[in-house]
Amino acid sequence: MPYPLNAARSAVTAITLQTTPIDPLNQIIALLDQLRHRLPFAEEELAHHTQLRAILAEQQENSAAALAAWRAALAARWECEVRAQRLYAHVRRQVLEIASTDAPYLQLFEPDSALGALTATDLLNSLRRLAAVLSLIKPSPPFAEKALTDVTAMAAELQAAITHTEKCEEERRRVQAEQRLLLALCHRSYRRTRHRIAEHLGG
Repeated sequence: MPYPLNAARSAVTAITLQTTPIDPLNQIIALLDQLRHRLPFAEEELAHHTQLRAILAEQQENSAAALAAWRAALAARWECEVRAQRLYAHVRRQVLEIASTDAPYLQLFEPDSALGALTATDLLNSLRRLAAVLSLIKPSPPFAEKALTDVTAMAAELQAAITHTEKCEEERRRVQAEQRLLLALCHRSYRRTRHRIAEHLGG
């Protein structure tokens, strides 16, 4: 059944790109398919928008995966930070219990008021300073060897968590930038095709 001219014009007017352009792309593809016998450029536009739809769908999957990976990395880093903070506080307390008030390595410790406000990087640096303190204490207390092993291992784990999170954040930003470019391309292509259809039908 031929697609009514007035309906075609109304459809062109009604199609609008929203935040997720898959639906409008589907709509304009359906419209082009209905008008393929009236529009000399329908096949060309159909191929173009069908390809755009496939690329956009793939890109949205990539974006969702990048976001999920970033969130998982944040959660893992946070869990690591919690364990690192507990270990740091525990070993720090052990050191303070056996340290003299004039011990020079005490300057490497943050004040008690700062312990709850450390960023992941601050906490990593604190662990490394604590490892240095454990190495400096003479004579070495009974807990020092195990504490140094635990603190060093935790610092390495936290460093890995920070690095992984940063990589996931970088990937998320890269995918988002690609998505913005693709969405802009979809908007331009949609407007160009809509104008082309309207101009042809209006003529």
